[in-house]
This record gives sequence, structure tokens and C-alpha cells, in this order.
Amino acid sequence: MNQLTALTPEQIAERAPQVYTQAPHDKVSDKYIFLPTYQIVEDMEKLGWLVADAKTMKSKNATQKKYGKHIVMFFHPEIFIKDDQGGIEAYPQIMIQNNHRGWGRFKFEIGIFRLVCTNGLVIKSADYGTFDMRHLGYSFEELKTLVEKAIDILPNVVSKINTLSNKILTDKEMRKFAERAIRARFGEERLVDASEINQVLASTRQADTGDNLWVVMNRVQEHLVRGGFTTVGADKKERKVRKITNMLKDVELNQKLWALTEEFA
Repeated sequence: MNQLTALTPEQIAERAPQVYTQAPHDKVSDKYIFLPTYQIVEDMEKLGWLVADAKTMKSKNATQKKYGKHIVMFFHPEIFIKDDQGGIEAYPQIMIQNNHRGWGRFKFEIGIFRLVCTNGLVIKSADYGTFDMRHLGYSFEELKTLVEKAIDILPNVVSKINTLSNKILTDKEMRKFAERAIRARFGEERLVDASEINQVLASTRQADTGDNLWVVMNRVQEHLVRGGFTTVGADKKERKVRKITNMLKDVELNQKLWALTEEFA
């Protein structure tokens, strides 16, 4: 893969049917103003941003399938981060999180999608990351303003990645980073053994070898999100860690890993 391909409306609907919901849940407040996700998709396309992915919570509940939380990831074909050879290393992304049941605000966040591992990373920091849009009215101009804010901070994101790439970690630092990252997924009280640390630090491809913070973080993130490494439980039995399939837990872990990475930087 050397570039991202936009999803079709049919693919979006298959992954997150709530995107095309035409009206809010009938139990929302009278003050609630419906913000249809398909309108956001259409307006983002007018600004040049296409849908890279769409996700929702897995559920057999009909209400959840129609009105529940969902996220849509957007990319711009002409906005990308280059690697050392001049190819495309990653695409900055805009992620929206919405629901049609009156649960919280419409969220608008910044992310990074790496082509080499087809992994998305949602950024969370004090300097940039999240913009909120309340369900109290919507306009194309408001969305355009949010997108412009996101574009304005992209140079800072690229600068941060360069900083991470130039930060070389010692073996001790790498192991400490991996240990804390494992606890970010499983809980701060989790006992982490050397075998787990070795597995999440292991590189699965040539592009992610090395000891700088950027590649170390991406190696660890991929293992923790996709699972597959082995762990030993309290019963002393060895088992494989499962992939994270809950979209909210995926976003939460990625944001914790970004914050941890900034701390090590």
C-alpha cells in the first residue's frame, strides 16, 4: 500500500450504518439539534477530505445500530507526511465521533494513519487534539473553521514526529516505555514480565526497526492494539492477548500512548 483509498458510501454504511441515520432517537431532549453524520461526510468532501475508515460499537441492539456512537476517519489525498525516501509515510487524519441519542458532544480530533502498518493513531495532548461541536446548531462555515484549525496545527504535528524520530532511546528506556505502555492497556497495577516487554518491542517489518522513539512507539502500539503476543495469567497459564475491537477503547489506548510518548520525548 502506497496511498489511502477513500471508502464508498456503501462501504461506509456497512461499517457504520449510523452515518446515514436520517433522524435522532425519539427520546432526545427538545433542545437537541440533530447533527447527521452523512452531512458532515458530504461537507468534508467539499473541503477535499475523504473517508478513510468508519467504525461503530459491535452490538446486536437495533437502537445502537441506528443511533449509537460511531467514528469516521477522514484524510486529504494531498496532505501527507513523507519518509526519508520521499514516499508517503503517513496521512494526518481528522476523526469525528458522533451519536444520535443525545449522549455528549460531537467530537472532532486529530490523528495519524501510517501506511506501513495500516494503523491509526489518535493524538491527544495539551497543545492539540480535540475540538468540540455541540448539538446546538451546525453550519458548513463552522465545520470549515474546525478543519482550518486542524490544518493550522499539522505543521506542529509533523515537527513533533521529527522530534520523536530524533530521540534515541537506550535499551533501559525502551523497556521502561514498553512496560508503561502495557500498563496503559491492562491497568496500572498490572505485573509486567520480561517476556511481554520483549514481544511488544519486537519489530515486524524493516521500516520499524531502530531505537528512536517514533518507531519504538509504533512497534509497541501495533502489538498492543492488534494483540497476538502471549501473556501468563494469575493461573500461570499462557494465553494470547486479543485484538482490541472496541473502537472507544482503541481511541483511548492510542491517546494514552501518545501522552506517554510525549513524556519520553
